Amino acid sequence: MLRLVMRRFCLAALVTLLACDRPAPPPATQPTAPTAPTPTASAQTPAAEAPAPDPGPPRAGELLYVERILGGASGDDALPMIIAIHGLGDTPENFAHLFDTYGGKARLILPQGVDPTENEGWSWFPIRARSNDPQGLADGIAASADKIAVAIEALKTSRPTVGDPIVTGFSQGGMLTFALAVHHPEQVGFAIPVGGWLPPPLWPDAGPGTDHPSMVALHGTADNAVPYEPTKTAIDALVDKGYTVTLKSYEGVRHAIPPQERTDLFDLLDDALAAARGETQEPTP
Repeated sequence: MLRLVMRRFCLAALVTLLACDRPAPPPATQPTAPTAPTPTASAQTPAAEAPAPDPGPPRAGELLYVERILGGASGDDALPMIIAIHGLGDTPENFAHLFDTYGGKARLILPQGVDPTENEGWSWFPIRARSNDPQGLADGIAASADKIAVAIEALKTSRPTVGDPIVTGFSQGGMLTFALAVHHPEQVGFAIPVGGWLPPPLWPDAGPGTDHPSMVALHGTADNAVPYEPTKTAIDALVDKGYTVTLKSYEGVRHAIPPQERTDLFDLLDDALAAARGETQEPTP
C-alpha cells in the first residue's frame, strides 16, 4: 500500500515538473499601423509666387525716356507736353534737374540718347559740331531726329496732351531741336534750341509753307563747343527762307546754361504753355 502511494506521489511530481519546463507562448502582438508619408515642402506651404518681371524704363518708338509731371499737376491731367533733349554725355535723369525749379504745369518727357558714352551718359550721334564732316554730322542729326519724331507721335496718342509739344534741348539736344522744327514741323508747336546748330546739309531747300513752328534760339557768344557764328549764319538762312526764328545772344557765355539764360528759357516755356492751352499767342523773346 505504501508503495502504491509513493508511486502516485512521484508520478504527480513528474507531471508538475514537466509543466514548469514548457516554454510560455509568445505574447500576442498588435498589427503595426502604416506610417504616414512625410509631407513635402510643396505640400506643407503654398509655392511662393514669382515676382513680376521688371518692365524697365518706358519706351516710345525706339527710344527709352523719362517722364516728369511738373507744377503739381497729376499724370492723368490733360497737359501741354515739353520734350527736353539732353546733350552729349548726359542722361535724361540728370538733364531733368534743369527743370527742378520750373513751376509750369506740364508733362516733361526726356528721351534717352541712342549710344552709350564712356562716362555712363548717352550720345545722339558720333560726330561733334566742330568736326570737318558736316555731312556726317547732318546724317547723324537727321537719323536721331527721325526717331524722336516717331516717339513724339506715340506719346501724343498715349498721353492726354493739350496742344502741340514744345521742344527744347541743349548742345546735341539743341541741334535736334532745330532739326525737328524744320523737318518734322507736324510734331512741334514751339522750339527753343539752346547751344545748338543746324548744319548746312539740313537747311531746307524751300520755305516752310504756312504751318511751321516758331523758334527762339538761346546761345552764348563764347560757346567753345558749338560756336556762335555758325548758329547765327544758320538762323539767318532760315529767316531768308521764311522761317520764324529769333536768336537771343548771351555775351561772354560759353557752352553752358547760366542763371539768366535759364530764367529766359523758363519765361519762354511759360508763354509756350499758355499758347498751347489757347490762352495767348505764340511766345516772343
